[in-house]
This record gives sequence, structure tokens and C-alpha cells, in this order.
Amino acid sequence: MKEQRGEEGQERQGSADGQSSKGPAVGLRMLIVGLTLLVGIGAFVGLKKMKKPPRQKPTQEQALAVQVVSAEPADTRVLLQGYGEIISRTTLPLTAEVAGRIIGVHEQLEVGGRVAAGTVLVRIDDRDYQLDLATATARLQPLQRDLDLRQRELARVTALYRDKKVGTLSSLEQAEAAVNTIVNQISQVEQNRDLARLRIQRCIIRAPFGCRLVAVNVEQGEYVTVGRQLVTVVDDGALEVQVALDSREAARWLQLRPKGAELPGNWFSRPEPVPCRLVWTEDAEVAGAGRLDRIVRYAPKTRTLVVAIRLEADIGSAFPLVEGMFCRVELPGARLESVYILPRQAVTHEQTVYTVVANRLQTTPVTVIRTNGTKAYVSAGLAPGDQVITTRLEDPLEQALVKIIAEDAGQ
Repeated sequence: MKEQRGEEGQERQGSADGQSSKGPAVGLRMLIVGLTLLVGIGAFVGLKKMKKPPRQKPTQEQALAVQVVSAEPADTRVLLQGYGEIISRTTLPLTAEVAGRIIGVHEQLEVGGRVAAGTVLVRIDDRDYQLDLATATARLQPLQRDLDLRQRELARVTALYRDKKVGTLSSLEQAEAAVNTIVNQISQVEQNRDLARLRIQRCIIRAPFGCRLVAVNVEQGEYVTVGRQLVTVVDDGALEVQVALDSREAARWLQLRPKGAELPGNWFSRPEPVPCRLVWTEDAEVAGAGRLDRIVRYAPKTRTLVVAIRLEADIGSAFPLVEGMFCRVELPGARLESVYILPRQAVTHEQTVYTVVANRLQTTPVTVIRTNGTKAYVSAGLAPGDQVITTRLEDPLEQALVKIIAEDAGQ
């Protein structure tokens, strides 16, 4: 047991000696770490002091480059616009009123030809009707002589019976009946004579007015029957275009005359015959003038009011507006007083405009009474001389600095 105790004592002494030898090594490591940290901190502080601060530049507000228009009140007319095709107000088919063979046609009887009023277009053989006329005329002469004889006989019988009481009432009535028979025969023959003359006149088909031929359905030597359509003509001097206007626009701006007692019933009164301008959609250089003539109809499916514009004759132009052309029509409406006419892009969907006040952007609510094409008509919200921004801006900041790069005082 003594030996065991001696061994335990030796182990305890050895462990104590090991712990005493490790203490100086740990302290040394900690000292080295501390010195390293101090050196790093010193280097950081030194480098920081060596760094120069950045040069300070004063901040500047970026200005929006905009174009403006000077708002000035003016009096103007509303301009209604629509589209339509030019048509002829008079398209007339010429038909055969008598039967017969075609013995003559006009030398320029072809589609597109133009003829003056009264020009003979087609001739139908009238020999049968000439014969009927001659026969009726020849029959009238003996019938007229017979009538004279019967009338003298009636006068003689009447005088004998009434004055001298000679003869009978039956003989008197027979004499009157004979006269009536001759009169009826003469009337029938005269009717045949007049009918023959009328048929002879109808054998010649003339142009009813200065016209253009749009269809020709007859040939020389052809036999035609009553009712056969021979030629179709149009009057190029009576053209019109029917234009569909938005019914709300028409109700507000179309100028109508006061409705009097001479126009009973629920229908529109006559419009004022204001001058209109027509422009061919294919070429703006081809234009013409016209006048508002009448209201044609109300179209419920499209909710439009169809009006007719009558074209005025264009004598000097070599390429005028003609039937079949599709045109844009500009129709003056009611008059507006003291309104501001702005480019349409200057007005937002919220019915506001951007104005420049002391080089700052300002949002101004306005009252837009009408928009038309590229223009907007403002009745309230602006003052004379206000500078309205016409440049398109996407959600600009209120009171943002602006720079005017162009100004247009015209409207």
C-alpha cells in the first residue's frame, strides 16, 4: 500500500509541473494577438487619415423641356365632320312606250357619253302609227259632212213638229238619235287620231335634260316592246352626298330652323342651308362646295343622323367631284363665343391641362365642351395669356421646374 501511495504522489506532482509550464505559452499568444490588433487598428486609422474627402458639388434641379401655346379666347364655329359617297339625285331609266323596230340611234349613244337636253337618242319605226293617223283623219271628213246633214234634218223635223204640228214625236227622236250616233263616231275617230299622234311622238326618245349615259341596252334594227328599258341617264348637275353625323353632336351643334305650324308631326325641322366643304378622300386637292339641304333619316342601329349635302356646280375644274367619289364633308355648326382652342394632346383624360406659372408646372382643371380631330375647345378654367404645355408628359411632378423650348401663339 505504501508503494501505491508513493506512485499517486508522483503522478500529482507531474501534473502540477505540466500546468505550470503551459501558463507562459498562453500569455505569449494573447500578447501577440493583441499587438496584431493594435497594429491593424493603427494602420486603418492611418489610412483613413490619408484619404481625401470627395469634392462637394452643389445639386441642381433638372428642368423639363416643354413646348407651350398661349391661350387666347376666340369666337369660332363648331365644325361637324362626316363621310359619304356622292350620288346623283336624278337617275332616270328611259323605256319604250310603244312597240316597234329601232330605226335610228344617236351617234354617241354609249356609256359615258354626255348629251344636251332634247337630243334625240332613239327612233322607233312609226309608219304603223302614221297610217293610223291618216286613216283617222280621212274618216273625220265624211263623218263631219254626215253630221251636218243629220243636224239640218233634226232642225227641220223639230220645226215641223213644234210649229206646224206636222210629223210625230217618234220621227223627232229618230232624228236626234241619228245625230248622236254621228257625234259618237266622230268622238271615237278623234280619239284614235289623237292616240296615233301621241304614239308617233313616243317613237322619238329624247334626253329629258343635260345628262350622262350610264347604261345603253338597245341596238340599231332591234325590235322592242312596250316597257323595255333602253337607256339610263343621270343628271350630273344634281349631285348630293348623304353624311351620317353622331346624333349627340347633331343635337347639340346642328343649326335647325324654328319649327312652325306648317311642319306638323314629330320630325326634324329644316336645317339652315349653311355652306359646306367636300374633299375627296383619295386626293385632298380635289375638293368642292355644297350646301346643307335636308335631314334624310335617323339611323337607330348606328345612332346617327343622316343629312344630305347638295353639291354646287363646279364649272372651272377639269377634275371635279363626280358621282361615286367617297368624300369627307366639313359642315359648320353652331357658333362658340370666347372659347380657348387648344391642341388635343394638351388636355388630359382627367380634363386638366398643364400650365407654366413662374417657370413651374401647374395642373389646371378645365371644362372641355368639345373635341374635334386634333383640337379641343375649352370654355372655362383658363385665363387669357395662360401658357399651356402641349408636350405630352407622363405623370409629371407638380411644381416641377420647366424650360420652354418653343412657343406658339397661334391656335
